[in-house]
Amino acid sequence: MFFFKNLMHRRIVPIVHGAGFVALLIILLLTGCPQTGSPPADTKVSLNGEWTDDYGSGYNITSSSLEYYTAESTWEEVTYPAENIKGSIKEIKNFSKDAGVIIVQITTSTTTGQANKFIGVYYKDCTASHIFFANAIDASWNLILIDNLNEAKNTFTVDNVTTHVSSWGSGYNR
Repeated sequence: MFFFKNLMHRRIVPIVHGAGFVALLIILLLTGCPQTGSPPADTKVSLNGEWTDDYGSGYNITSSSLEYYTAESTWEEVTYPAENIKGSIKEIKNFSKDAGVIIVQITTSTTTGQANKFIGVYYKDCTASHIFFANAIDASWNLILIDNLNEAKNTFTVDNVTTHVSSWGSGYNR
């Protein structure tokens, strides 16, 4: 009997241990591991940092403030002056993990008459290194300026993205 028990132990235990190893290997292969530096699929990427495009424009975003700036540019023999808008972030509405709108109350601007008004800055396709931004504009290509936060929350919504954004451009890099 001892011989039979010892023989069975030698044959079954390695199979069980081997099967456990194979099962673990299959589980790891099927579930995979996230790539180094990639956030899990349900994690939102931070908007904080300086985002710049190829034309001298950019957004500098912190947890509480946003600065939008452009360089002077010429198009079809018309020169457009540099622009700078700074403000306090009042709300970030996420439409998905990589898209939404930042509602900003302007504190200073190179364009007169905008202090204390609210603007919306839409964003989409946000990754750790690239994003598309678009300031909310009206049909005349003017920045949409709102007088109070509640009205801004009701104006800058997911339903109004196609109305407020005429072009996403080539995007911004961090």
